[in-house]
Amino acid sequence: MHTLFTALKRDTYDKHTTLEDTHPFSLFHNLSEFNTSTYEDVLSVMSVFHSATSSHVLSAKSETPSLTSLAEMLNTDEVSAALYRDTNALHCDFAESFDTERGVDIETVNTLKKQLSFRGQNSAAIAAIYVWLGSSMGANMISRRLAKLNNDIPTAYYSAMAGCAKAWVPFKQNVEHILAELTLDNDKGVRDIVEDANSWFSFLIALGNAQTAK
Repeated sequence: MHTLFTALKRDTYDKHTTLEDTHPFSLFHNLSEFNTSTYEDVLSVMSVFHSATSSHVLSAKSETPSLTSLAEMLNTDEVSAALYRDTNALHCDFAESFDTERGVDIETVNTLKKQLSFRGQNSAAIAAIYVWLGSSMGANMISRRLAKLNNDIPTAYYSAMAGCAKAWVPFKQNVEHILAELTLDNDKGVRDIVEDANSWFSFLIALGNAQTAK
């Protein structure tokens, strides 16, 4: 739907830019200073994000079955397994430079989850899928850059996300029909999805900041 995706691109731009400049994601601005601990911070934050978004989407899908086709585009099992493999590989291969307590504190995660506020369950689910699939668009490039930097850097997560990127066009095509069914195909519905996407971006930024503060 042209109106929705135009609004999403325009009105989440500031949050998206802030996220890219936030630790640990700022790592990808200058890979010449690559640090395995910072890379693990990325994986740690994304693990929390994927867990939170997939949980929300699953709940929304259980009440609104028409979201099923969109939810399946996330490939949650493969992404989760890839994150697990990469994290374990980092522990094994880079143990001498590795802090075993680098994960985001569970208490902080729970606090940030409680602070999440959405316009609606379905709009937040669509927004979560948008942020998830949107973040997959550069995964192939990141995977290649990391491989050139060091073949030992585990990149199963970014390979899995590159697979998710293939769903971007079908997602945009399918959303239009689903919005009409959910009565989100109006100015308020579009605004709700945009605001909920910004909430997910804010959650990611807060997770990054919490990781930095550890």
